[in-house]
Amino acid sequence: MEYQLKKEKCPTCETVLEATSEQPVDLDFSLPDYCPDIERILKCRICPSVTSKNISGDRLDVDGIAVIRLYYLDAKKQAIRICEHTSPFSCSFTLKEASQDFVPVVRLRTEYLNCRALSPRRLDIHGAFSVCAVVYKRAFREYCCNVEGDDIQQKKHSEQISSLCGIGQQQFSVSEVLDIGQGKGSPEGILRSELNVNVHDCRAVSDKLMLKGEAVLRILYITDIETGAQDTMTFQIPISQVVDVQGITEQSQNEINVDILNYDVSLKSEYDESSTLVTLDAKLCATVWAYESQSIDVIDDVYSTAYELDMTQKQTGFTRLLSVSDEMVSAKADVSITDGSITKIIDIWSDSVNSIASYENDVLTVKGKVNCGIFALDGDGVPFYAERAVEFSVSPNVPKELSDVRVHTCLVPVLGFRITGNNTIEISADIAMNAAIFENRSCKAVTEVGAGEENKREKDKTAALTLYYADEGESLWSIARQYCTSVEAIRLENELSDETVNAIGMILIPM
Repeated sequence: MEYQLKKEKCPTCETVLEATSEQPVDLDFSLPDYCPDIERILKCRICPSVTSKNISGDRLDVDGIAVIRLYYLDAKKQAIRICEHTSPFSCSFTLKEASQDFVPVVRLRTEYLNCRALSPRRLDIHGAFSVCAVVYKRAFREYCCNVEGDDIQQKKHSEQISSLCGIGQQQFSVSEVLDIGQGKGSPEGILRSELNVNVHDCRAVSDKLMLKGEAVLRILYITDIETGAQDTMTFQIPISQVVDVQGITEQSQNEINVDILNYDVSLKSEYDESSTLVTLDAKLCATVWAYESQSIDVIDDVYSTAYELDMTQKQTGFTRLLSVSDEMVSAKADVSITDGSITKIIDIWSDSVNSIASYENDVLTVKGKVNCGIFALDGDGVPFYAERAVEFSVSPNVPKELSDVRVHTCLVPVLGFRITGNNTIEISADIAMNAAIFENRSCKAVTEVGAGEENKREKDKTAALTLYYADEGESLWSIARQYCTSVEAIRLENELSDETVNAIGMILIPM
């Protein structure tokens, strides 16, 4: 006996690749002639960036540069100096299939770095960073939602899911000439720069998403190359970009990530000593996932009143986007510097931000840590470097009694500080948190149904009704299945309205 199965296709986001390639860093080099001797290493960092990412056939190629930045104390002037070494890198990832519609997201992560000075001018550096690649595609998952047949009885329930109506990615550039202004002196060199991007507005129009936000550039620069005197400046640059997302609508919920692939900050004063202009050239990549809420019917169980069925059930997963929230999280930490007293904070920045989400006792909590780098002056006016952390915790509002929750977060901190004692600092962090919160559910669902003509179910034809002694709370479905009838027939015969038997007693089973 053949039965017609009605299946519904729901678009979903499928991960084609999730892989990591570790890139070693092994350097033995001497300072350039224009760099003064090293008295003490303050901080050494790996700063990798992506110059290009490209999918060709079944391969993802990633190219980039790794900049080793050494901050050290000048032996003569007791000032912070910087020396940079740049190395290109490239790596490839093999995909299981080839497609032009794949969307790659590439992020870089420092694993470790060891740096030591072999002499006042020679360095030995060993470390590694990882290229973390995730490739997505829009795929279709089939769900069996109905089995057609006069003899078929089926038990269903509804699932609320989020279907991926569109996914898109767009690379774009931000180029600006920025003015420090005459009141702060002409920059003669850049010691450190930090670029963050915030998206605060988006609007979907005709298969496109219009993004608006700002790029925040903060620089620590040298105002006198002889003495090493420094100053800081923060620039806010408005950005806007249109991302093609086929299928996006005004009603869709959108998860948006804007990654900084690479950027460069240079000074106009290299050509004009009196210039206070700074040039920013950045390459950004916006990735958008657009979801729409959808209700689908899932078949939990099925049987035939005429035949013994061959039925297949499989554990089936469902994903629902609960919310995309933008929150400001504020945190403070009192930290002490054990190396000596503090007279001035030169610069403070976020070296990295880590977070983890957990769902316990019907409460979703995102906990994290902002790792801060600090340049400061001690009691003798000598620069030193310190690292401290600010912990934070936030509980986004989500429905209670969820099955399994996963959270994708984008965290952008803005740091402040206050010297509270001879060797103590209060660090404050205002963290812009964009969180896409998903619920994962699963259940056993019917996927295939069939029956042989010879496998007929035998019914008791000697009586029209059968008396059945039912327990309180017993399922009408299990009773109907056992006696080869329907739930609706039992309800009508016994004037029942619920899915279960209300009280212990006799009920009539139509045969």
